[in-house]
Amino acid sequence: MSEDRKHASVNLDPGIRIERMNTEKTRKEVGSETVYHAYFELSGYPAPEWRNIFVQEWMRLNLSQGASIDGAFLVVHCQLGEVAATLLPALQRTVATTNEAYMRYAQKETTALEHREDAWKKERKDVEAVAASLHFD
Repeated sequence: MSEDRKHASVNLDPGIRIERMNTEKTRKEVGSETVYHAYFELSGYPAPEWRNIFVQEWMRLNLSQGASIDGAFLVVHCQLGEVAATLLPALQRTVATTNEAYMRYAQKETTALEHREDAWKKERKDVEAVAASLHFD
C-alpha cells in the first residue's frame, strides 16, 4: 500500500473501548444536587464518523441521559447511582454497536477509494496510450 493511500483511507480498526471512569473530571452539574457530568475515558480519540455513529446509536436507545464525546472521553449527564447498574452496560453496548457500524462504514469507504484509484489508473493508462500514439514533427 502506498503512503498516500494509507493517509487517504479511513481507519479499519477503531479499537475504541471504555477504559475507566475518570474521577478527576467527573463533577456535579452546576446548580444540581444529583446530576453529574460523568467522564469515561476512551481507549483513543474516535474519528469524526465514529462520533457521529455513537451519537445516533445512543439516541436510538432512547435513554434520558444525554451523552457526548469530548476528545477521548464519553461524557454522560446522570446520577451517580445509575452508573454501575444501567449506564455503563448501556454505554458498553453502544460502543460495541458503534464499533461494528464504523467498521462497515470504513470498509465501504476503503472499497470506494479503491474503485476511485482503479478508475484514475485506467484514465492515466488511456491518456498515456493516446499520447504515445501521437507523432510530432
